[in-house]
Amino acid sequence: MIVHHDDVDAWVQAIETADRAGLGAKAGAAPLVRSCLPELAAAGLIPAAAAG
Repeated sequence: MIVHHDDVDAWVQAIETADRAGLGAKAGAAPLVRSCLPELAAAGLIPAAAAG
């Protein structure tokens, strides 16, 4: 997909219509989500019991 850097409407359309799951699968992308609860508990931001 080629979009001119100044064409905001084209960027919006490209982002809104992109097949994110398909593109991610083709790229071999893995979810970048992990539990941050232990770090939050260690920083004292949440009770240790909430970190599980």
